[in-house]
Amino acid sequence: IMCKVLIFSCISAVMLMTAAYGAPLSKDEEGRLLKALIEDLKFLEKSKDKIHFELYTPDEKQECNRTSLQCYLRELSTLENEIEEEDADNLQNIIKNLQSLTVLIPQGNRCKICEANQKKNFTAFHHELNNLLKSMLK
Repeated sequence: IMCKVLIFSCISAVMLMTAAYGAPLSKDEEGRLLKALIEDLKFLEKSKDKIHFELYTPDEKQECNRTSLQCYLRELSTLENEIEEEDADNLQNIIKNLQSLTVLIPQGNRCKICEANQKKNFTAFHHELNNLLKSMLK
């Protein structure tokens, strides 16, 4: 009977964790998210000539991917008022997928806060984000 109680407790704990945090995504799901982000970024690229302010652009090592993604996410959120209406859906998709992806990536140690990164124009920001996503896809 003790074995049954232990098994039931473990199953209950897993169910509660899944309900609280959502079911973990597989590597296939992570790859699907990364590919969707890269595609959506292609559509957003046409706005590069219309965005005339600088954004904090991470240049961290691989162990800081989560911190970098969180920074990109915050900076992209500031674009909502600057972007043209036809690109708003792409931006929303990018933000939603970045939020989902950020949860999956482990937190690194000794990563810079977003504001410690250099500010770059949108073209460089876009390029660096695209490179980060492609490196994570490999």
